[in-house]
Amino acid sequence: MGKLKMIKLGPLTTLQDFGRFGYRRFGIPQSGAMDKEWMIVANTLVGNPMDWPVLEFAMRGLKFEVLEEVKISVVGASICVNGKSLNEKAFSLKMGDQVEVSSPKHVYGYLGISGRIRAKEDFGSVSTYLMAGFGGLDGRAVRAGDIIESDGAGMETKERKIPPRDTQGIAAIRIMKGPEWGLLKELPDALVFEVDASSNRMGIRLNGKLACDFREIASSAVVPGTIQLPANGEPIVLMNDCQTTGGYPRIGKVLDEDLGKLAQLKSGAKISFISS
Repeated sequence: MGKLKMIKLGPLTTLQDFGRFGYRRFGIPQSGAMDKEWMIVANTLVGNPMDWPVLEFAMRGLKFEVLEEVKISVVGASICVNGKSLNEKAFSLKMGDQVEVSSPKHVYGYLGISGRIRAKEDFGSVSTYLMAGFGGLDGRAVRAGDIIESDGAGMETKERKIPPRDTQGIAAIRIMKGPEWGLLKELPDALVFEVDASSNRMGIRLNGKLACDFREIASSAVVPGTIQLPANGEPIVLMNDCQTTGGYPRIGKVLDEDLGKLAQLKSGAKISFISS
């Protein structure tokens, strides 16, 4: 068992797991952790199965009080317990401990809690989808005063290396060709794009124009990683909370292995595509 009382946190702290699958034909997005590799590490460090829910916090950190002893892990941020900075990635906490987690080093950080977090499950997942109020804590973001509880305890903990998220220089993002690749007048590999400040869990908007014989297409299936190209020539990479269909040309698809890397790029970061 574990119990935490949230004291202070940013507006985009949500409960996420791997997401919901098999419902896109009903218009229900996948959702889930934006950086699944980091989520897996957070669970592994406290002995949980890799797909159990974690707290995903974006841009800002957390402050909470421990109401029942628990083991936690923090990936992508630093931590202070009772005012003392700690260097470990996983910690055993006792009742009354006051914990502060810094803002994420990149965009998203993850808090793992030993045992399975009690949360609302919709369509086979507890992942929070804010636009429709699915999953998590009644479909909303976590806020001050919430009690986060877990059932049982984690199993044997394992050390796991945290995959690097290097944001220095130009990030290379691997893509495969999409159905409308043939509309392009130039290869995206030759250009450098910049992450726009309007990017969010639905999509990463990129500044930098890509020449294309634009035409609207019949509304067609899209998935996280699909690269859409609107008429203005500035690509949008769809992410976890994206819609299930769209009418913009689908010029490519980011490899699943690079989606976490892309999600962690802050506004103004530069990327280049590598097509295969």
